[in-house]
Amino acid sequence: MTDLLYKGHFKGLDIAFTYAVTTRAVNEAVVRHNCDPAAAHILGRAMTGALLAAVVQPEGRRLNACWKYKGAVRTLVVDAGQDGTVRGFISPPHLSIYGDAHDELYGEVGELQAIVSNDGQIDSSGTTPISLHDVVNDLAYHYCISDQIETGMSAMIGFAPDPEHPVKLCQGWMIQALPNTDLERFDRIRRRMDEPGFRELLGHDSAAEGYFEQIAKSLIGDEKGFEGIQTEACPAPRFQCTCSREKMAAVVRSLPIPERMELVKKNEPVGIQCQFCNERYELTIEECIAAWNQKPE
Repeated sequence: MTDLLYKGHFKGLDIAFTYAVTTRAVNEAVVRHNCDPAAAHILGRAMTGALLAAVVQPEGRRLNACWKYKGAVRTLVVDAGQDGTVRGFISPPHLSIYGDAHDELYGEVGELQAIVSNDGQIDSSGTTPISLHDVVNDLAYHYCISDQIETGMSAMIGFAPDPEHPVKLCQGWMIQALPNTDLERFDRIRRRMDEPGFRELLGHDSAAEGYFEQIAKSLIGDEKGFEGIQTEACPAPRFQCTCSREKMAAVVRSLPIPERMELVKKNEPVGIQCQFCNERYELTIEECIAAWNQKPE
């Protein structure tokens, strides 16, 4: 199945939407981090939700979303771009022992920080207390509260007994109210995201003929004033990390002097692992010394 990303709006209803199939991108993240099904379920849906939100940002922008919970799920970070690139990690990557005990997984009130950046410079940021015990609903709630944009999100993920391709399907929808939206009507449509019919459709193969129109119709229902769907294809989702040896050298430069001296005494390569993609880099002591002697820009 090919990953895809659309944005558009329901004409006549003043409601914007984004739709994403993220199966391959999520599968790569799950495999790289060796997530068990419980952690994969949370990470995959978070990556999908972040992409749904990132694609409506201006060109070149990136969304970095960090969920911090007080239960077994400690930290979840996703970095998604308006260009469809996405990466993420969850700590810890093994959560199946907790089953469906949401209180144990998420704990009490957590925190979600969302930062929008452009070429490394922060455009906007906001932090929201979260307590819905669901990463996608918590992200939608953040936009409702922090950005004051009425938002609804839904994401589904399914698995297969294949260690190389454990993610069988992952896709999601987001709707947001435009300035002239009838908020009562918007809320009716948002509630349909939780109805069994919509959720069942969201769990189906998106490659089926007429699928997009069918699931959109299940959202819109018989709302008066609907005039059609305007869609725009966006860059397809893909897992992509921005780590490099140069960036790992910058990590080494952040070490305090006493730790640097210990590393020089050991005279052994320094191993650094990227949290986002699990790629491991080994820098020689000579490379570390060169990094330490490099003048800051």
